[in-house]
Amino acid sequence: MKLNGYLLRTLAVLLAAVAPVVILLRQPHQSADLAAAAPLDWPRLSAWACCLLGLLALFVLAGLRIRGRVLGVLIDERNRYSLSRLQMSLWTLLVLGTLYALYIANIVRGDAISALMVDLDYNLIALMGFSLASFVSAPMALSRKADLPADNSALASTGQQLLASQNLTAMPSAAGQVLTKSAPQDARLADLIRGEDVTNGTIVDLPRLQMLLITLLVVLVYGAAVGHSLGSGAWVLKELPQLHNTLLLLALISHGGYVVGKLIPSSITAPLAPPPVPDQQAPAPALQNPQ
Repeated sequence: MKLNGYLLRTLAVLLAAVAPVVILLRQPHQSADLAAAAPLDWPRLSAWACCLLGLLALFVLAGLRIRGRVLGVLIDERNRYSLSRLQMSLWTLLVLGTLYALYIANIVRGDAISALMVDLDYNLIALMGFSLASFVSAPMALSRKADLPADNSALASTGQQLLASQNLTAMPSAAGQVLTKSAPQDARLADLIRGEDVTNGTIVDLPRLQMLLITLLVVLVYGAAVGHSLGSGAWVLKELPQLHNTLLLLALISHGGYVVGKLIPSSITAPLAPPPVPDQQAPAPALQNPQ
């Protein structure tokens, strides 16, 4: 099994790092026909696709090795699929794969001195900063809820529903008001849009759903723009497509709602009632002093 794992990881590295170089070296110079017709740049597109697939394979193999799940890199310490991990993974795959394929293409087709002089859009850098901020601040926000008293009745009700509907291996537990599953095998994709508290773990959390949809929209739209630029751009590209301010604002709003939703508990547990005061017994009759 270890040999098979090493072999698969080696193949994934070759696909991500070596295959793009081999593809681009097969056509290092621009021919007159290509310059006249300006066709779709299949070598650069193929190199980009190989890099993305190789990186994706490395993510999958890492998840299988560490967590025993295909999407194991998305499972957090609470054994739930994490939305912030999904977002960071998507942007890491897209940006890292794009930059590597672009740099290799510029080195092969141009020169090593100016190959790395590629202008990155500041909106894209800001968006990646938002993703990193959400990933770092999410555990800090949840730690506040973990210090609050737990609602045992809500935990029992939520745990029973999740145990039956998701076919879990064990009943979920809680750290304060934060819901925790027992093993990585209990992670479900529904965790991406469901609440994280013991009181809302079975319902859809609207800020999380909004962030998931906006993230997928921005990644797909920007990925399509990158593919179009790599396929029909100049022979040596010096810049990536710009991310419009509208998409950046949408992402910022979704990140803000996501983090604030983690800070605010879904319900405030009522304080414990004071212990009942024992009934006062009637005072014993006073003894009369003998005459």
